[in-house]
Amino acid sequence: MDQAKRLLEFMDTTIDYFLAKLGQVDRDRYFADRDSRNILDKTINDIILCMVDIAEECLKRQGRSIPDTYKDTILGCYEFMGESATKVAPLVKHRNEMIHEYLKISWQNIVAVKNKISDLREFTEKAKALLDAF
Repeated sequence: MDQAKRLLEFMDTTIDYFLAKLGQVDRDRYFADRDSRNILDKTINDIILCMVDIAEECLKRQGRSIPDTYKDTILGCYEFMGESATKVAPLVKHRNEMIHEYLKISWQNIVAVKNKISDLREFTEKAKALLDAF
């Protein structure tokens, strides 16, 4: 299995895992239970990094250079993935807050990703179609 297929499969299973774990956690438990918080935060990190890796694969196959930032890498796919790229690119901010501002615990980051699940799936489907064409 090539790298792109592994990334797409990982994205699908990780989104499902995130939703399953999120179903067991509410806002109060997120703040009170470090294990639950770590699981959700790590899973969001995995989703966002996988999305960036998928975008990189798409850009490489189109013969494009890879931008310097995660957000710009995703937005770099706009030409061939359309609005799905602009819908998910802002999620990088939530990943950065969780990772770089780890002392600032924010349930809003969890909610923001949850509310963008359909956009993440759309991005993944468009990437799959693009990558399958090569």
